Amino acid sequence: MKIEKSILIRAPRSRVWRAITDTREFSQWFGVEMAGAFKPGARLQMTTTHEEYKGIVFHVTVEQMEPEHTFSWRWHPGAVEPDLDYEKEPMTLVEFKLEEAHGGTMVRIVESGFDQLSLERRTKAYKDNSEGWDAQMKSLEQYVVRSA
Repeated sequence: MKIEKSILIRAPRSRVWRAITDTREFSQWFGVEMAGAFKPGARLQMTTTHEEYKGIVFHVTVEQMEPEHTFSWRWHPGAVEPDLDYEKEPMTLVEFKLEEAHGGTMVRIVESGFDQLSLERRTKAYKDNSEGWDAQMKSLEQYVVRSA
């Protein structure tokens, strides 16, 4: 069970890569406040700035960074639930994959691992994140095109 989304962004791959891996740029289009840098093994705290979810804190742990090709992290999907023991819940894997495409860069986002979540959380987390990635893909595209 995984989410797969893709979008063609009319910008060079190097520009898209910078937007997804530079924490200052990432914060702007993803709608979070954060400190630190993305690098393999880093655990970063993010605080949502979206009006609907403002102030929700979550963490990502960076897995892989293959320049201008693959960027991935693990996280606990969906909105934070105060009664959930996150130390015991498996994380999903989010992968950004970039490829050269006619007219720009094809960005593919894959989030996998939902089948490892408890049945109570699985359906809602999958639905929420699927909708969330639709919005984030549009936000990324708008940000890159606006700032290119």
